Amino acid sequence: MNKRKYVIFILLCMTTWLQAQDSVKTFDEFFVTGMKKIEGVFPVYVAEKEVYLEIPGEYIGREIEVRGQIDRGFDLLNRPVTGLGVVRIMSPDKATICFQKPFYTERILDEKSVYQQSFSLSNIQPAGDSYPVVAYSKEQGAIIRITEYLVNGNDWFSYNHTFIRSLVPELSELTKIHPFEEGVSFTVRRYHGVEAERYMFSSSAIILPEGSIPLEVTCVVRLLPQKKDQIRLADHRIPYQTLTFKDYSQDPYCMVEDSLILRWDMSKPLIFYIDTLFPKEYFQAVKEGILVWNTAFRKAGIRDALQVKYADSKIIPAEQRAFVSYDLMMPGIKSDFTCHPRTGEILSCRVNIGHGFLKGKLDDYLLSCGASDSRILADRYSKEVEKELLQNEITEEIGYLLGLRRSLSKSSCGKTLKVGDDDCRTIYFGYHPFKGDQNCYDEREKLRQWIEHNLPDHIRLFQPSGKENSNSSFPEDYTVKISDLQTVVSRLDKIVYKGKKYDKGSSLTDIYRKAIRLYGSYLMEMAKVVGSSQPADAQRQAMLDLDNYLFHSVKKIECTYVKENLLETRNNLLYPELTRLFKQLLSVKTISALRLQALQSDRKGYDDIDFFRDLYKGLFNGFDPQSAVSYEQMDIQLICLEAWLDIMQEATEHNSIKKRLTNELHSLHDRLEELSTTHSQREVRDMYILLLRRMEQYFRVVS
Repeated sequence: MNKRKYVIFILLCMTTWLQAQDSVKTFDEFFVTGMKKIEGVFPVYVAEKEVYLEIPGEYIGREIEVRGQIDRGFDLLNRPVTGLGVVRIMSPDKATICFQKPFYTERILDEKSVYQQSFSLSNIQPAGDSYPVVAYSKEQGAIIRITEYLVNGNDWFSYNHTFIRSLVPELSELTKIHPFEEGVSFTVRRYHGVEAERYMFSSSAIILPEGSIPLEVTCVVRLLPQKKDQIRLADHRIPYQTLTFKDYSQDPYCMVEDSLILRWDMSKPLIFYIDTLFPKEYFQAVKEGILVWNTAFRKAGIRDALQVKYADSKIIPAEQRAFVSYDLMMPGIKSDFTCHPRTGEILSCRVNIGHGFLKGKLDDYLLSCGASDSRILADRYSKEVEKELLQNEITEEIGYLLGLRRSLSKSSCGKTLKVGDDDCRTIYFGYHPFKGDQNCYDEREKLRQWIEHNLPDHIRLFQPSGKENSNSSFPEDYTVKISDLQTVVSRLDKIVYKGKKYDKGSSLTDIYRKAIRLYGSYLMEMAKVVGSSQPADAQRQAMLDLDNYLFHSVKKIECTYVKENLLETRNNLLYPELTRLFKQLLSVKTISALRLQALQSDRKGYDDIDFFRDLYKGLFNGFDPQSAVSYEQMDIQLICLEAWLDIMQEATEHNSIKKRLTNELHSLHDRLEELSTTHSQREVRDMYILLLRRMEQYFRVVS
């Protein structure tokens, strides 16, 4: 019976295969009257609304990149979308073309490895997406139908924006086919449903009778060059973005987890085209922000690696490797790139600069640097400062697009960012060309020798451990920042919207809220010092600074206008930040670290007893019944207790630490119980009664 089923199965397969063969037309049958052929790397055939793509026979086994880009529509300009990515063209039979997406999570990089054949046999790659061959050209190129993948489908490219609704397929159409040196691009006008409420008050929107608006999208099919894989293996000491994989060629007994870096092929210059819509007054700032990286490339042995040009009318943005676009919808500056999943080669990138791109950055600069930069105080929207900030932002983004890991943003306060020694070393590691035919292991060994001679000791000897950086900022750095912030906020009503008093109120309010959040972040950095690897004196100073700038702040974060007109109090605005601050200070992690510090130090460290003593001394005035307690301080006491109780409820493990926190909570209860009857201020007594009730409620629940 089983034998009979097997024979039937074979016959069915053969029948299906023969039918597929019969479905392939001759070229004369396919190329009907009225059909148009567009020559190129990939010839294209168009007949009425049907589109066909020819895959020349010599490209079977080659790789292509398929990516998409929104050109315009829905307030989006030159916005990259999710594309099919890198695929390999395969032809399992004469009737089928497959776009295979191999996986590279497991590899044998050594081509001479004795395990190469067995590895290949044990890792069968997926077949990929299949396309029936319609016909063969006279040059024996396989012709496939691609209409639905361009016009109506999501297979080759897709986008997901909440305000773009369902596609109206009957209206969508192909508007342009453009062959270029490396492939072909297709521009499609798609029509989507739209939120009526979104454009109800927009005079610029044109809503079609069908309740849809057009969206122009370009899909690029690019043939990737044939070349030896230029893989460069990573080193944890050099900050590159990486692809991780398992390598079976480094150890004869087991696999080794390794990674390779992401980088461009710099065999030819990388040209950044800038959208002509972008304001010309900022062109130079963007250009300088990009070209500053050439300093590092020159030291790596590559001249004129990066170039910048204005995109003229002949330039099709979607076809370019690197493009800087002007986006009317998206605020700020964002970037992304696509890379080859096997080699880590970055294939294309986009920088989107949104309309009003520096509004938030100018606010941040005013609050962080206003005390030391008179330009921003004299002119709220100083063009000089604006261009410097834009240049700095672009410099950081380009570093990321070159494959480097993002670094923490640092305020330059009146200075343009320069590519420093660390950046030059990083570019050298990733891009320095080695002469001769060397494998990736030999390259890494040479680079490791170079690292040993060129990296500073603290980087050269670094081993990833997950521990905090011992070089993090000391608390006194943040006292200066808070002092500068206080100076700027006190002058807000004199410097914001100079000569535009009609918008003064809302502007001041927005910036003041930002200032309070920034103030809270500074306080949080102080709190992080407690229980860290910082010396005991630094941790003790951090608690003293929290007392000076939070519990008993003499100089407030406020300006006259805001104080008189804003109904929200400082503590209301600070509530989320203060909650996080106390959850940091009272966390199981912090208390555990404090309990261990004294034991791990040759001299007495800063322990949990010291911490609670300093906390009570600052926040509760050392439980002095005659001390004055402000309403703001009482609010902070309540926030502290609520955070404390939340931690107690969330701490399901670490019984010893939970017991320590519980005992301390009982001690606090006893002290506040006494103050609830003896404190000189009636409102303080009332507040402590409230705190006692919250604690007693918790004790009843857990008992």
